[in-house]
Amino acid sequence: MDSTRCIRLKIILFIVLTSIVFTNDLDNYTISDSLPSNMPFAKNILWGQKGVIRKMNLAPKSRVKELQLRSEMLQLHQKLGLLNLGLMGTQMYLGKKMYNEEHRDYGNVHRYLGYTSFSIYMTTAGLQFFAPPAFRYTKGYSSMKVHKYLSYIHFIGMVLTPISGYYTAQFPNDDKPYKMHRNIVGLTFSSYTLAFLITLLP
Repeated sequence: MDSTRCIRLKIILFIVLTSIVFTNDLDNYTISDSLPSNMPFAKNILWGQKGVIRKMNLAPKSRVKELQLRSEMLQLHQKLGLLNLGLMGTQMYLGKKMYNEEHRDYGNVHRYLGYTSFSIYMTTAGLQFFAPPAFRYTKGYSSMKVHKYLSYIHFIGMVLTPISGYYTAQFPNDDKPYKMHRNIVGLTFSSYTLAFLITLLP
């Protein structure tokens, strides 16, 4: 029994010591230790070993802290994305009501809601764009890759939405600018909603 206890104590002691050493090693994890070789082009420019953020000395001191920062930025990215989804839906509702029922008194609310939504959208996009690189990037299909491809669609749509909205306001009696604006908004909102829902997948 004594020898069995002794072996168990040695195993427990070994695990504890290994955990302590491993934790200390993580804090000293260098950039070259874990930067993925297949980083996206933009991430490589910003966060590569000679990336802009590293040259400006803005990067955290260790790779582990970079990954922690990435996690925090992407969590905020997701929360702001949900908030903006609600704002975009409200804006679509007001825009449709203005056109169908000619409630022009909603115009100011619709416009300022648009400014707010656009600003939050660009902040959300910036959080993802400037976040440190992931621990690894998988090859082939993944839900995050679909999320990224959808982001190209709704980013373009988000840029075109205020432009088409401006022309709609300039020609209120012409259906063509409104229909163009409505189609752009519909495609943007649909791709944005789908992109958000995909982030909830494992």
